[in-house]
Amino acid sequence: MQLSRNFYRLMFFWGAIWNFSFAIPGLLFPEFSIKLTFGTDMDQTLLLGNYYAHSMYLFWWGVVLIFGIGYYFVSRDISKNRGIVWMGVIGKLCFFFFLTYSYLTAKSTILSFLGGMGDLIFTILFLNFLRQTRNESI
Repeated sequence: MQLSRNFYRLMFFWGAIWNFSFAIPGLLFPEFSIKLTFGTDMDQTLLLGNYYAHSMYLFWWGVVLIFGIGYYFVSRDISKNRGIVWMGVIGKLCFFFFLTYSYLTAKSTILSFLGGMGDLIFTILFLNFLRQTRNESI
């Protein structure tokens, strides 16, 4: 499917917004984010009462924020930064599989699964971008 350069520029911009919309609340309001991701039945002391688990949870959202910054860079000039797009494909697939597995094993909520589905959609679009623009890179 051939899409315009403007479509891709906007897609990466909205990809950045997508990541920011999850990462910023996850970093600023971890208790709320944990409830949305893992449900209200989860014992929050497992994450919040354990320094290492809590740190890893915040690190997780920090990585999502950094990826969002990368997508913003790509949106500024889609002829550069293809490596960031490849990293995005890998990261989004990891999130999709993790969140799908977590949902199917009743360890996370439908909202986390839907977030993973959003990442899968972005992955497909990112791969299409990489395919369509493969001859433009040097």
